Amino acid sequence: MECTMLLLAGGKSSRMGVNKALLKIGEDVNISRVASELKKVSENILVITNTAEDYRFLHLPLIPDLHKDQGPLGGLHAGMTTSKTELQFLTACDMPFVSADAINEIISFYELDFDAVIPEINGRIQPLFAVYHKRCLPVLTDCLLKQELKMRLFLEKISVKIIKETDFKLYHENPEHFQHLFFNMNTREDYQEAGYINQTELYRKDGRHEL
Repeated sequence: MECTMLLLAGGKSSRMGVNKALLKIGEDVNISRVASELKKVSENILVITNTAEDYRFLHLPLIPDLHKDQGPLGGLHAGMTTSKTELQFLTACDMPFVSADAINEIISFYELDFDAVIPEINGRIQPLFAVYHKRCLPVLTDCLLKQELKMRLFLEKISVKIIKETDFKLYHENPEHFQHLFFNMNTREDYQEAGYINQTELYRKDGRHEL
């Protein structure tokens, strides 16, 4: 089933102090790294942002929130409303190590009986790296109108398939690398760690195992 990629770029980056989407990891801007992986999965990519001028360099459709300042649910709503496909894959701009392989695996778990497929990694659900069906839209709209903005409240009202790390082929191939795919960058310390992870990943790709 065809799937639209929704890339959230609307966070305030309050803990980071600067726009984390535009920070560089290695030689690449963070959001560019994410977008390049999404392009390997689908040509249908929507960047959800209220500051379009910051992201025109991506040369991708830039979609503003219809419900302003409503957090990730507002972004998902804007993307889902604009999307032409039944399935959407939602990801955030602060996950610098996402991979097309992981996205394809998550999509492959989708079943018609469910409204969403969400990974649970190390006991934490990852609703901003997940699949959503367009039938969720009325429930999502209702949450926004009622100001029920926590993702948890939305998920309680839809049918969710939870997948664990051990369900992924990628996990069994390389557990250490797999953990990096879900790394979330919110603080300066996270940014420093991202630089270290990027360096170790480069060594891994080169077949070297020591820094």
